[in-house]
Amino acid sequence: MQKILVIAVIALSLASAGLGYLNRGKLVETRAENTKLLSDVSSKTKENAKLSSDLKGANEKISIMGTDTEKLATENTDLKGQVTKAAATIADVQKQSTDKDATIAQQKTDMTAKDTRISELESKSNSAKQPGNDPTIELKKQLEEKDLLNTSLTAKLKDQESQLTALKEREAQRRAKTMRVGLEGRILAVNASWNFVVLSLGDRNGVVNNAEMLIKRGSQLIGKVRITSVEPSTSVADIVANSVRPGLTVQPGDSVIYGGPVEESEVKNP
Repeated sequence: MQKILVIAVIALSLASAGLGYLNRGKLVETRAENTKLLSDVSSKTKENAKLSSDLKGANEKISIMGTDTEKLATENTDLKGQVTKAAATIADVQKQSTDKDATIAQQKTDMTAKDTRISELESKSNSAKQPGNDPTIELKKQLEEKDLLNTSLTAKLKDQESQLTALKEREAQRRAKTMRVGLEGRILAVNASWNFVVLSLGDRNGVVNNAEMLIKRGSQLIGKVRITSVEPSTSVADIVANSVRPGLTVQPGDSVIYGGPVEESEVKNP
């Protein structure tokens, strides 16, 4: 009986050892799986962190793009205001020129009427001086009228001469103001629809209206622009028709340089 119990105990010990060995293998396998899972979780965490960083960068880019869009809209509004101001200035200059032409035409008419009236009065005066004719009250009135007319026309002539002198002085001052050859700047903005650009040069740099400047990109000549409106630090210029080389377009950042004055005929007939 004792021998049977010993055999049973030995069998139980062997079974326990085998079961322990099997459980140890499963434990090692479970630990390996847990280690792999931890590695996967760490990798996913890093990927999530990278995605979050990329998302933050994308949001910052979107914010910058929104700011740039608002800035461009503001610049476009300013450009439209400058175009409107330039158009109003041109209309005002044209009106002044028309008024001046009308004034000169009226002055010529008044001068012709004056000469005619003086001739009539002199004829009547000579007739009155002939033998047998005595001066009359009507002749005296006509002479007085002549004096008044002469006085009025003389005053108008002096006023007109004063205005013409002032205009000539302003024109001489404008012509005396010339741009420095080699003056260089850059294009800040381009409006292709209205065919004009905004330059980084203005009155402080000596820019004057109607001056032509060359557009360059590096050493390549792109075309020409003509100044139409001058502000203290910027100016607006039209792109000269047919001056842009085929296949090229004027872009912000292009350089502009003043090469010297052009002939008046070239300005009127580009």
